[in-house]
Amino acid sequence: MNQKVQIKQEILDGLVVKQAVRDIASKDPKTSKEALLYFVSNDFSNLCQRNDIASDGIVNAVKELNEYPVLSKKRLAEDVCNLVDSFFGLGSK
Repeated sequence: MNQKVQIKQEILDGLVVKQAVRDIASKDPKTSKEALLYFVSNDFSNLCQRNDIASDGIVNAVKELNEYPVLSKKRLAEDVCNLVDSFFGLGSK
């Protein structure tokens, strides 16, 4: 894979993770549940392998995040999104 394609893939991966984290904090239970399912999917495992990320810690953190009330979840989800931005070099979006 050439370098430009790899960089674009990393950016896309970061944006997918960021949206999934935000979806966990959704007021809509269906959206939140679907986001949780994403974090235990083969797609997420593949994303982690592609980006040299240990998925176990993320999965546990996301499950724990889901236990918080909606407003707390939203604040914590934005904190996680900032970490995702830093890891994937996204900046604020």
